[in-house]
Order: sequence, then C-alpha cells, then structure tokens
Amino acid sequence: MERTTALDTAAPQTPAPGPGFRVSRALASALMFLPARLPLGLLRTAGRLCGTLAYLALPRRRRIARVNVERAKEAGFLPPDLDAGRTARLSFGSVAVTFLEGVVLLKRGLGPFEGRWRVAGRENALAALEGAEGRGALFLTAHMGPWELSPHVMRAEFGIRMAVVGRGQGGGVLESLMVESRTVTGNTFIFKDRGAREMLKVLKGGGCVGTLVDQAAVVEREGAELSFMGRPARTNLGPYKLAARTGAPVVPLFARREGPLSVIEIFPPIRPPAPGADPGGGWPAEAAQRVNDLLGEQIRLHPPEWMWGHRRWKTPEGIRDDPGFF
Repeated sequence: MERTTALDTAAPQTPAPGPGFRVSRALASALMFLPARLPLGLLRTAGRLCGTLAYLALPRRRRIARVNVERAKEAGFLPPDLDAGRTARLSFGSVAVTFLEGVVLLKRGLGPFEGRWRVAGRENALAALEGAEGRGALFLTAHMGPWELSPHVMRAEFGIRMAVVGRGQGGGVLESLMVESRTVTGNTFIFKDRGAREMLKVLKGGGCVGTLVDQAAVVEREGAELSFMGRPARTNLGPYKLAARTGAPVVPLFARREGPLSVIEIFPPIRPPAPGADPGGGWPAEAAQRVNDLLGEQIRLHPPEWMWGHRRWKTPEGIRDDPGFF
C-alpha cells in the first residue's frame, strides 16, 4: 500500500505563464532532447566532460573546491597525498552527471534507471517507517553522488511519497523544471523559504520529508557550530528541532556511484527522546553532529562524490573578512 503524506498539494502555485515563459520553456525542452535520450553510460561520460569544462571555466568555484579539499587534508581528515586538484575536478564531474540525470528524470521519468540502482540498509528505512502515523519520518541527505535520484528510488522501493525540500530559483523556467524533475514520480515539493511550517504539516500527517543538510547555516538563529570533517562548521538544526517536536526519526541517507550502479545507502534511524526526556534541549545538536560524522565518513571514503565547490565552512564573520573567497 502506498504511503502518502498530508501534503499532496506542495507543488508551487504560480501564475499562468506568459509568452516569454513558454518560449523559454520550449527552448529548454529542445536543448534537453538529446541528453535525455543518451544511454546512461554515455550520459555519465558526457557529464564528466561537462564537469571538467566547468572546472576550467569557473575559477572561483575551482578555488573554493581546491581550498576545501586542502583544508580537510590539513585537518587530518583526508589522506595527505590526496590530489586536491584532481579530487575537485572529479567532484565537478559528479555534479554535472547528477544534473544530466535530472534531465533524464524530467523527460523520461525513472524508467531508464531501472535495474541500475542498489539500496543498502533497507531494514533501516523499514524500521523508520514502521508506526510512522502521527510523527512521520525525516530523511536527511547531501549533495553527494546521484542525490537527485534518491527520493525517486525511495518511492519506487518503499512506496513512500516524499515531500522534497529545496530552494526556489526565482520563479522562472529553471524553477519549474527543477520542481517537475523532483516530482515526476509522484513526490511533492516544499520551498525552503516556507519549509518549516509545511514540513511540520507533513510529519504530523505521518508523511516523509527529505532535505539536504550539508549546506552552511550563516544566519545565527538557524544553526550551531559543530564539527564537520575535522573543522568547525555552522550546521542547520532546523530539521532536528522538527524531529524533536514531532517524534519523527531522523534517517541519514547518502548516495554514491559504484561502477554502473547508483547506490543509495540508508543508515539506522536516530530517534528523538521522549517528551520531557531532554530537559536541556541538547538532542538536536547531538543528532546533527552524528549526521555530520556519518556524512564526513562517506566523503572520506568517496571524496570525488561530494560537491566540494560549495562554501560549506563559511560563517557570517568569514564572509565579511574574506569576501573574495566567500
């Protein structure tokens, strides 16, 4: 039986598109026609090539990625002989492949990926979903490997309708394509700027929410300074506070590529304390640190799979002190 959320209308409510939008959408569709029909092996090759070109063409992002790798090495988290430039370049390629996989999802759905994924830790997902009525389950992932496939694979494997949380893209063609690619298999979408209220609604309805947790929280009230890959990193505690409020288990879920397969690995659920059992309110930070540690270990094992070009360790002070980097 399909597991649904209480939020079946999470798709954005947008005005009727004008002529400019329709022309832009038609152009985007034409540009996606060929990539969407490439065999997946050739698609990955094309993605890696596009990633290399992006690495060469975007010096600022290239610098951020290389500096992040070097600082993780200095912290003793990555091997000292790891080639930062090669790792950064391969990371750009991984992100580009994920982007092209999103094009395939948008134009052809999950069908082309059938038989090309493997789910590890199925028992952990089933444990989290058992008795989800009234509290739901909160799946946390990162910009790693084929992350865009994860909610679609979860829907196919477990019959859950995931409410996927993401940033808006200004309301234009790019945003409409992004939302469509993430909901093409029947999942729903929540815009991050109004995410807490709608995430709470889904969880209280016994549904499942999926969100990324590897981005910096630069607004003071949003996060806490925790450890990530051996360095202090401001971490968003919002999802963990929602879990504590609703009783929803937190389920870390990270993706990677192994040869021709996309591997979705699900880790044991982290359950919030019973009401009144955490008088100091420290559980959200403790849970967030556990997820940081799990993600860091996955990155240590598969460094090119993570999006190193993101400014993960930025802080409000750092942005002011080093605007050229941040």
